[in-house]
Amino acid sequence: MKQGRREMNKLQCRNRILKMSRRLFTAKGYENTTIEDVAEAAEISKATLYNYFSSKEDLLQGIADAALEEIRQMVRDGLREEPDGLAKIRCVMETLVADSARYITLTRRIFFLNVSPDSELHEARAELLEILGQLVREAQDQGRLRRDLPPEDLVDIFLGVYLLTQFGWEDMERCTEDERRRRVGRVLDQVLAGLAEP
Repeated sequence: MKQGRREMNKLQCRNRILKMSRRLFTAKGYENTTIEDVAEAAEISKATLYNYFSSKEDLLQGIADAALEEIRQMVRDGLREEPDGLAKIRCVMETLVADSARYITLTRRIFFLNVSPDSELHEARAELLEILGQLVREAQDQGRLRRDLPPEDLVDIFLGVYLLTQFGWEDMERCTEDERRRRVGRVLDQVLAGLAEP
């Protein structure tokens, strides 16, 4: 029982650090936020923070991993009963956009860094692409998406929609979560109309 409580406390501390770093990186900017700022906001010592994260870059990796884990969990648990592969893609895309927009500047930085194969964040991008690829193949197997197109091309299209929302929509920060979901839903409707199996 004691070990379980200790592990739970460690997880809560780690999550608090990530939450505070997201807030600070968004409010002050990544460059202007120090490890000391994060430790103070999380109400822990700098030494304790270093037990969890070795650097600001490591914090970025933790933020990206936490966001990816939410998507994994949603696909694994929240969408397990959803039979329609296309509905799963729509839900993942809407969630990605809604969650990313809350921390748009930080999300843009993470996305920029995870494109580089030399970045530690590149693995998170590859895993997101794999999740989307699995959902695309499922929708193709169900006859919901065109089977004459390679799954990786369809993943690129969905990634393009995500990039549009992150880098092309200047007003994302001012939209409510419902507005973001509706807006990306309209774009997905248009995209999917051209990708549906004839």
